[in-house]
Amino acid sequence: MTGTPDIAPVLPPADLPVDLRRVELLCAWLRPEEGVELERISWAIGKRPRGEGWDNVLWPIGTLDGAPLVLRIARRRSSRALLGREVTVLRRLRGLGTTLPMDLPRVIATAEDAVVVEWIDGVTAAESDAVTQEQVAEDLARMLATIHSGPAPEVGRNPVRGVPLATRAEHFAADLDRAGLDEDAARRVAEIWRAGIDADEWQGRELLLHGDPHPGNIVVPPPTSPGAVTLIDWGDTTRGDPASDLGALLLHPSSSWAGLLDVYRASAAWTGNEDDAIWEALQARARAWSVRMALALVLVYPEGHSLGRIGRRLLAG
Repeated sequence: MTGTPDIAPVLPPADLPVDLRRVELLCAWLRPEEGVELERISWAIGKRPRGEGWDNVLWPIGTLDGAPLVLRIARRRSSRALLGREVTVLRRLRGLGTTLPMDLPRVIATAEDAVVVEWIDGVTAAESDAVTQEQVAEDLARMLATIHSGPAPEVGRNPVRGVPLATRAEHFAADLDRAGLDEDAARRVAEIWRAGIDADEWQGRELLLHGDPHPGNIVVPPPTSPGAVTLIDWGDTTRGDPASDLGALLLHPSSSWAGLLDVYRASAAWTGNEDDAIWEALQARARAWSVRMALALVLVYPEGHSLGRIGRRLLAG
Protein backbone atom coordinates (compact mmCIF):
# COMPACT_ATOMS: atom_id res chain seq x y z
CA MET A 1 0.00 0.00 0.00
CA THR A 2 1.14 3.50 -0.58
CA GLY A 3 1.66 6.17 2.04
CA THR A 4 -0.51 9.13 2.90
CA PRO A 5 -0.78 11.73 0.09
CA ASP A 6 0.93 15.10 0.61
CA ILE A 7 -2.43 16.87 0.57
CA ALA A 8 -4.82 14.76 2.64
CA PRO A 9 -8.47 15.30 3.51
CA VAL A 10 -9.56 15.74 7.10
CA LEU A 11 -10.06 12.23 8.43
CA PRO A 12 -13.03 11.32 10.63
CA PRO A 13 -12.04 11.02 14.29
CA ALA A 14 -10.75 7.64 15.46
CA ASP A 15 -12.82 5.99 18.16
CA LEU A 16 -10.39 3.03 18.25
CA PRO A 17 -7.10 4.86 18.86
CA VAL A 18 -4.06 3.08 17.44
CA ASP A 19 -0.76 3.28 19.30
CA LEU A 20 2.39 1.18 19.68
CA ARG A 21 0.99 -0.73 22.66
CA ARG A 22 -2.09 -1.81 20.73
CA VAL A 23 0.07 -2.86 17.78
CA GLU A 24 2.29 -5.01 20.00
CA LEU A 25 -0.72 -6.71 21.59
CA LEU A 26 -2.28 -7.45 18.21
CA CYS A 27 0.95 -8.93 16.90
CA ALA A 28 1.02 -11.29 19.88
CA TRP A 29 -2.41 -12.65 18.93
CA LEU A 30 -1.98 -13.11 15.19
CA ARG A 31 -3.57 -16.10 13.48
CA PRO A 32 -1.62 -17.08 10.34
CA GLU A 33 -3.26 -17.82 7.02
CA GLU A 34 -2.94 -21.33 5.64
CA GLY A 35 0.63 -22.02 4.55
CA VAL A 36 2.10 -19.07 6.48
CA GLU A 37 4.65 -19.67 9.26
CA LEU A 38 4.78 -16.71 11.62
CA GLU A 39 8.14 -17.96 12.89
CA ARG A 40 9.64 -16.83 9.57
CA ILE A 41 8.69 -13.19 10.17
CA SER A 42 11.63 -10.93 10.94
CA TRP A 43 9.96 -8.66 13.49
CA ALA A 44 10.74 -4.96 13.42
CA ILE A 45 7.70 -3.12 14.77
CA GLY A 46 7.89 0.56 13.88
CA LYS A 47 7.52 3.40 16.34
CA ARG A 48 4.88 5.13 14.22
CA PRO A 49 2.43 4.28 11.42
CA ARG A 50 3.38 4.22 7.77
CA GLY A 51 0.04 5.60 6.66
CA GLU A 52 -3.49 6.34 7.85
CA GLY A 53 -6.79 6.42 6.01
CA TRP A 54 -10.47 6.84 6.78
CA ASP A 55 -10.88 3.38 8.26
CA ASN A 56 -7.45 1.88 8.96
CA VAL A 57 -3.94 2.63 10.15
CA LEU A 58 -0.99 0.95 8.41
CA TRP A 59 1.76 0.04 10.86
CA PRO A 60 5.08 -1.53 9.82
CA ILE A 61 5.87 -4.71 11.75
CA GLY A 62 8.75 -6.43 9.90
CA THR A 63 9.35 -8.63 6.87
CA LEU A 64 8.50 -12.10 5.61
CA ASP A 65 10.97 -13.61 3.13
CA GLY A 66 12.19 -10.09 2.44
CA ALA A 67 8.73 -8.63 1.78
CA PRO A 68 7.77 -5.72 4.10
CA LEU A 69 4.67 -6.32 6.20
CA VAL A 70 2.16 -3.87 7.64
CA LEU A 71 -0.59 -4.39 10.17
CA ARG A 72 -3.85 -2.83 8.97
CA ILE A 73 -5.72 -1.86 12.12
CA ALA A 74 -9.27 -0.57 12.37
CA ARG A 75 -9.26 3.00 13.68
CA ARG A 76 -13.07 3.26 13.88
CA ARG A 77 -15.65 0.84 15.26
CA SER A 78 -17.66 1.19 12.06
CA SER A 79 -14.71 -0.15 10.06
CA ARG A 80 -14.34 -3.41 12.01
CA ALA A 81 -16.70 -5.28 9.70
CA LEU A 82 -14.87 -3.95 6.63
CA LEU A 83 -11.70 -5.87 7.47
CA GLY A 84 -13.71 -9.07 7.87
CA ARG A 85 -15.35 -8.62 4.48
CA GLU A 86 -11.99 -7.93 2.88
CA VAL A 87 -10.37 -11.08 4.25
CA THR A 88 -13.36 -13.22 3.24
CA VAL A 89 -13.31 -12.04 -0.36
CA LEU A 90 -9.53 -12.09 -0.80
CA ARG A 91 -9.42 -15.67 0.49
CA ARG A 92 -12.17 -16.65 -1.94
CA LEU A 93 -10.62 -14.94 -4.96
CA ARG A 94 -7.18 -16.41 -4.32
CA GLY A 95 -8.72 -19.82 -3.72
CA LEU A 96 -10.39 -19.88 -7.13
CA GLY A 97 -7.06 -20.32 -8.89
CA THR A 98 -8.21 -17.92 -11.60
CA THR A 99 -5.69 -15.68 -13.34
CA LEU A 100 -6.80 -12.11 -12.71
CA PRO A 101 -5.96 -9.02 -14.78
CA MET A 102 -4.71 -7.29 -11.61
CA ASP A 103 -3.02 -8.51 -8.46
CA LEU A 104 -4.64 -8.75 -5.02
CA PRO A 105 -3.28 -7.87 -1.58
CA ARG A 106 -1.76 -10.90 0.13
CA VAL A 107 -3.21 -11.63 3.58
CA ILE A 108 -0.55 -13.05 5.91
CA ALA A 109 -2.39 -13.23 9.23
CA THR A 110 -5.38 -11.85 11.10
CA ALA A 111 -6.19 -10.62 14.60
CA GLU A 112 -9.12 -8.90 16.23
CA ASP A 113 -9.76 -5.68 14.27
CA ALA A 114 -6.53 -6.13 12.28
CA VAL A 115 -4.96 -7.95 9.35
CA VAL A 116 -1.34 -8.37 8.28
CA VAL A 117 -0.67 -7.79 4.58
CA GLU A 118 2.40 -7.34 2.43
CA TRP A 119 3.24 -3.69 1.83
CA ILE A 120 2.72 -2.81 -1.85
CA ASP A 121 5.25 -0.31 -3.09
CA GLY A 122 4.23 2.24 -5.69
CA VAL A 123 1.86 5.14 -6.32
CA THR A 124 -1.87 5.17 -6.86
CA ALA A 125 -3.37 5.28 -10.34
CA ALA A 126 -4.65 8.75 -9.45
CA GLU A 127 -1.05 9.93 -9.11
CA SER A 128 0.24 8.22 -12.28
CA ASP A 129 0.93 9.72 -15.69
CA ALA A 130 -1.74 9.87 -18.40
CA VAL A 131 -0.47 6.86 -20.38
CA THR A 132 -0.39 4.68 -17.26
CA GLN A 133 -3.86 5.84 -16.21
CA GLU A 134 -5.30 4.84 -19.60
CA GLN A 135 -3.80 1.34 -19.36
CA VAL A 136 -4.86 0.94 -15.74
CA ALA A 137 -8.44 1.87 -16.66
CA GLU A 138 -8.60 -0.87 -19.30
CA ASP A 139 -7.01 -3.42 -16.96
CA LEU A 140 -9.52 -2.47 -14.27
CA ALA A 141 -12.40 -2.91 -16.73
CA ARG A 142 -11.22 -6.49 -17.33
CA MET A 143 -10.60 -7.04 -13.61
CA LEU A 144 -14.12 -5.97 -12.67
CA ALA A 145 -15.59 -8.09 -15.47
CA THR A 146 -13.78 -11.14 -14.09
CA ILE A 147 -14.85 -10.48 -10.50
CA HIS A 148 -18.46 -9.76 -11.44
CA SER A 149 -18.69 -12.92 -13.54
CA GLY A 150 -17.54 -15.28 -10.80
CA PRO A 151 -19.27 -16.70 -7.71
CA ALA A 152 -20.35 -14.22 -5.02
CA PRO A 153 -19.55 -15.31 -1.45
CA GLU A 154 -21.81 -14.34 1.41
CA VAL A 155 -20.60 -10.96 2.61
CA GLY A 156 -22.27 -8.20 4.55
CA ARG A 157 -24.24 -5.70 2.48
CA ASN A 158 -22.85 -2.27 1.78
CA PRO A 159 -25.67 0.27 2.20
CA VAL A 160 -24.24 2.69 -0.39
CA ARG A 161 -22.83 0.41 -3.13
CA GLY A 162 -24.62 -2.00 -5.44
CA VAL A 163 -27.97 -0.54 -4.38
CA PRO A 164 -30.70 1.08 -6.49
CA LEU A 165 -29.83 4.65 -7.46
CA ALA A 166 -33.09 5.93 -6.02
CA THR A 167 -31.83 5.12 -2.52
CA ARG A 168 -29.02 7.66 -3.03
CA ALA A 169 -31.16 10.43 -4.58
CA GLU A 170 -31.40 12.59 -1.48
CA HIS A 171 -27.64 12.49 -0.95
CA PHE A 172 -27.01 13.25 -4.62
CA ALA A 173 -29.22 16.34 -4.50
CA ALA A 174 -27.56 17.61 -1.34
CA ASP A 175 -24.05 17.08 -2.72
CA LEU A 176 -24.89 18.68 -6.05
CA ASP A 177 -26.14 21.75 -4.20
CA ARG A 178 -23.00 21.90 -2.02
CA ALA A 179 -20.53 21.36 -4.87
CA GLY A 180 -20.98 24.85 -6.29
CA LEU A 181 -20.73 23.82 -9.95
CA ASP A 182 -21.36 26.37 -12.66
CA GLU A 183 -24.83 26.35 -14.20
CA ASP A 184 -23.95 24.34 -17.31
CA ALA A 185 -22.01 21.69 -15.42
CA ALA A 186 -24.74 21.35 -12.78
CA ARG A 187 -27.37 20.92 -15.48
CA ARG A 188 -25.33 18.29 -17.31
CA VAL A 189 -24.63 16.34 -14.10
CA ALA A 190 -28.32 16.45 -13.14
CA GLU A 191 -29.28 15.14 -16.59
CA ILE A 192 -26.84 12.22 -16.30
CA TRP A 193 -28.24 11.40 -12.87
CA ARG A 194 -31.83 11.58 -14.08
CA ALA A 195 -31.07 9.27 -17.02
CA GLY A 196 -29.68 6.72 -14.57
CA ILE A 197 -32.71 7.01 -12.29
CA ASP A 198 -35.04 6.57 -15.27
CA ALA A 199 -33.17 3.52 -16.59
CA ASP A 200 -34.43 0.02 -15.74
CA GLU A 201 -33.19 -1.22 -12.38
CA TRP A 202 -30.88 -4.21 -12.09
CA GLN A 203 -32.88 -7.45 -12.25
CA GLY A 204 -30.04 -9.97 -12.53
CA ARG A 205 -28.38 -11.99 -9.82
CA GLU A 206 -26.43 -10.11 -7.20
CA LEU A 207 -22.87 -9.92 -8.50
CA LEU A 208 -19.73 -9.74 -6.37
CA LEU A 209 -18.54 -6.12 -6.33
CA HIS A 210 -15.29 -4.55 -5.18
CA GLY A 211 -17.32 -1.61 -3.90
CA ASP A 212 -14.84 1.23 -4.30
CA PRO A 213 -12.43 0.72 -7.26
CA HIS A 214 -11.63 4.42 -7.72
CA PRO A 215 -8.16 5.59 -8.90
CA GLY A 216 -6.90 5.92 -5.33
CA ASN A 217 -7.42 2.21 -4.68
CA ILE A 218 -5.10 0.91 -7.38
CA VAL A 219 -1.36 0.77 -6.72
CA VAL A 220 1.01 1.02 -9.69
CA PRO A 221 4.51 -0.35 -9.01
CA PRO A 222 7.64 1.72 -9.72
CA PRO A 223 8.95 1.37 -13.30
CA THR A 224 11.93 -0.66 -12.10
CA SER A 225 9.82 -3.03 -9.99
CA PRO A 226 8.70 -6.48 -11.18
CA GLY A 227 5.48 -6.10 -9.17
CA ALA A 228 2.02 -6.04 -10.73
CA VAL A 229 -0.67 -3.37 -10.61
CA THR A 230 -2.80 -4.17 -7.54
CA LEU A 231 -6.42 -3.47 -6.68
CA ILE A 232 -6.50 -2.77 -2.95
CA ASP A 233 -8.99 -1.80 -0.20
CA TRP A 234 -11.67 -4.48 -0.43
CA GLY A 235 -13.48 -3.38 2.73
CA ASP A 236 -16.49 -2.04 0.79
CA THR A 237 -17.00 -5.30 -1.08
CA THR A 238 -20.62 -6.33 -1.40
CA ARG A 239 -23.13 -7.96 -3.76
CA GLY A 240 -25.60 -6.26 -6.07
CA ASP A 241 -25.88 -4.09 -9.17
CA PRO A 242 -22.51 -3.81 -10.98
CA ALA A 243 -23.34 -0.22 -12.01
CA SER A 244 -21.73 1.25 -8.90
CA ASP A 245 -18.41 -0.49 -9.62
CA LEU A 246 -18.63 0.71 -13.22
CA GLY A 247 -19.33 4.24 -12.01
CA ALA A 248 -16.03 4.12 -10.12
CA LEU A 249 -14.37 2.70 -13.25
CA LEU A 250 -15.49 5.80 -15.16
CA LEU A 251 -13.63 7.99 -12.67
CA HIS A 252 -10.41 6.63 -14.18
CA PRO A 253 -9.11 8.99 -16.89
CA SER A 254 -9.77 7.49 -20.32
CA SER A 255 -10.16 8.77 -23.87
CA SER A 256 -13.70 7.35 -24.06
CA TRP A 257 -16.07 6.32 -21.28
CA ALA A 258 -18.12 4.29 -23.77
CA GLY A 259 -14.99 2.53 -25.03
CA LEU A 260 -13.98 1.70 -21.48
CA LEU A 261 -17.34 0.12 -20.79
CA ASP A 262 -17.07 -1.82 -24.05
CA VAL A 263 -13.79 -3.32 -22.77
CA TYR A 264 -15.67 -4.41 -19.66
CA ARG A 265 -18.54 -5.90 -21.66
CA ALA A 266 -16.23 -7.88 -23.91
CA SER A 267 -14.71 -9.61 -20.86
CA ALA A 268 -17.83 -10.06 -18.71
CA ALA A 269 -19.75 -13.33 -18.63
CA TRP A 270 -22.71 -12.73 -16.33
CA THR A 271 -26.15 -13.72 -17.56
CA GLY A 272 -27.79 -10.88 -19.51
CA ASN A 273 -24.57 -9.15 -20.54
CA GLU A 274 -25.34 -9.88 -24.19
CA ASP A 275 -28.79 -8.26 -24.00
CA ASP A 276 -28.59 -4.75 -25.51
CA ALA A 277 -31.50 -3.39 -23.46
CA ILE A 278 -29.90 -4.58 -20.19
CA TRP A 279 -26.57 -3.15 -21.33
CA GLU A 280 -27.99 0.26 -22.24
CA ALA A 281 -29.67 0.56 -18.86
CA LEU A 282 -26.47 -0.52 -17.09
CA GLN A 283 -24.46 2.15 -18.92
CA ALA A 284 -26.95 4.85 -17.89
CA ARG A 285 -26.82 3.76 -14.25
CA ALA A 286 -23.01 3.56 -14.35
CA ARG A 287 -22.74 7.13 -15.64
CA ALA A 288 -25.10 8.29 -12.91
CA TRP A 289 -22.95 6.56 -10.31
CA SER A 290 -19.86 8.23 -11.78
CA VAL A 291 -21.21 11.74 -11.21
CA ARG A 292 -22.47 10.74 -7.77
CA MET A 293 -18.99 9.56 -6.82
CA ALA A 294 -17.27 12.53 -8.43
CA LEU A 295 -19.37 14.89 -6.31
CA ALA A 296 -18.28 12.99 -3.21
CA LEU A 297 -14.64 13.34 -4.24
CA VAL A 298 -14.74 17.10 -4.79
CA LEU A 299 -16.50 17.63 -1.47
CA VAL A 300 -13.92 15.58 0.45
CA TYR A 301 -10.63 16.19 -1.34
CA PRO A 302 -9.07 19.61 -1.99
CA GLU A 303 -8.33 20.74 -5.52
CA GLY A 304 -4.64 20.01 -5.09
CA HIS A 305 -5.28 16.35 -4.25
CA SER A 306 -5.14 13.86 -7.14
CA LEU A 307 -8.61 12.50 -6.35
CA GLY A 308 -9.99 16.02 -6.07
CA ARG A 309 -8.64 16.77 -9.55
CA ILE A 310 -10.13 13.57 -10.96
CA GLY A 311 -13.57 14.37 -9.55
CA ARG A 312 -13.48 17.91 -10.92
CA ARG A 313 -12.37 16.66 -14.35
CA LEU A 314 -15.31 14.28 -14.64
CA LEU A 315 -17.85 16.86 -13.47
CA ALA A 316 -16.48 19.42 -15.93
CA GLY A 317 -17.26 17.03 -18.79
